This record gives sequence, structure tokens and C-alpha cells, in this order.
Amino acid sequence: MLSKKELEIMRKNGQIHNKIFTAIKQMLAPWVCAKQVDDLALKMCIDAWVLSAFTWVYGYKYTLQTSVNDVVVHGRPLESIVFKEWDVVTIDFGVKDKKYWICTDAAFTMLIGDEEKFPKKVAFLKVWETALKLALEKAVAWNRVWDIWNAVESYVNAHWYHIIRELTGHWVGKTLHEHPYIYNYGEPGQWTKLKAWMTIAIEPILWFSSWKIVDEGDWEIYIEDGSIGCQFEHTVLITDGKPEIIV
Repeated sequence: MLSKKELEIMRKNGQIHNKIFTAIKQMLAPWVCAKQVDDLALKMCIDAWVLSAFTWVYGYKYTLQTSVNDVVVHGRPLESIVFKEWDVVTIDFGVKDKKYWICTDAAFTMLIGDEEKFPKKVAFLKVWETALKLALEKAVAWNRVWDIWNAVESYVNAHWYHIIRELTGHWVGKTLHEHPYIYNYGEPGQWTKLKAWMTIAIEPILWFSSWKIVDEGDWEIYIEDGSIGCQFEHTVLITDGKPEIIV
């Protein structure tokens, strides 16, 4: 767990993170290039005197992860990716300060263009947002990790969508990915008890019509049937009451 000083640093990193996300959401539109968005995030990190928590993790070279449509996670923000109306775009990102290296980790998914034209996609994203809210309600001291994934799995299954089982949430703080992991479905050993002052990243990853993924050996992981997916993620501080959303 983080010290009080480290927690204050995480909160400051979270404020910067939120500002970058706000700027990105305002920028995402048809004909915008993924690299332009990554360049904006990098500039804002430099101006705020922080680092991207993703850069150079496992050799990753970019500031953001930008996953479009059938890319589940780890999409690179390449210059060749130009957003189109109807694209479903997930931005995953973390902030790390330069002195203590305390990390945040969060993601959002956004539909590019006029939402009224794509009601099925909008409904899909709303199911995911609701699932995350239900998970957050269970992220309190003395509950267990089981309570989080059970809230997600029950709601998603009731709406006939699919959870990507190989991808999980995790503890976060002094490094980007810390143990234990937070599965989004029933998994043996998920009885870890939550305690006040733990910091965790809750990130169910939901898919429209399949849960099977394909890893072709590069960064991007794809959904097998070519459908769409979404990911919303928060870094959260566990308390004795309502969890504090850092970002």
C-alpha cells in the first residue's frame, strides 16, 4: 500500500491524467489521426513534467494505447490509423511522476461521430459503463475481489455480452501492474480481502459477440470474430466507505 505522501502524489498524477483525457475526448473526431492524439498526450505530459506510465513498459514506444473496433487492447497509435465515423475507440493511458514513479492507470471507450446513428453500439457501451459502476460499489474495505468480478459478470451476462477472460484488472501504485490481479469472471483464488488504502485498477473488458481473442505476435490483440469491444478503467482508492476514484 502507498504511504500518505505517495497517495497525494497519485492524486496529483490523477488530476493531470484527467486533464489529458478531457483534451483527448475533445479531439477525437472523424479524420483525426491516432498519432496526432498521441502527440497531444505526450506534449501535455512534458508540459506537466510527468511521464506516460506506459512508455517503455515491455518495450512499448508510445504514450497511449489506442485500440479501434476489433482490437481488444494494446493498440498502437499509428499514423496510418485515421478515425472514421462509427469507429469505437478505446484510449488506455497512465501517468507516472518523475521522482517517486507513482502510477495511475485508466481507460475510456468512445464512439466517433453521431451517437444517434449507431444505437446498438451506444447500448453496448452503456452496459459496460453500468457494469463498472456496479463494480465500484463493491470496491470497499472488507469486501473481496470476488465481489467485484461477480458484480461485473452477473450484469454483463444478463445482457448477453462477453467478458474477455484473459485480460484483468490489477493492483496499481509503485508500478503500473501489481499483483494480485482482478479477474472479471469466476476464477479460483479470487478471495483476496480488500483493505482501506489499497489502490487498484478496475477494468472489465467487454466484447459484443465473442470472448475469444487472437494474438498475432505484435502489440495488438484482436477479437476472433471481428466484432467490437470496449474498456473503461478507473484507478481507485479503497476506503472504509465509498471508494475514491483517483482517475
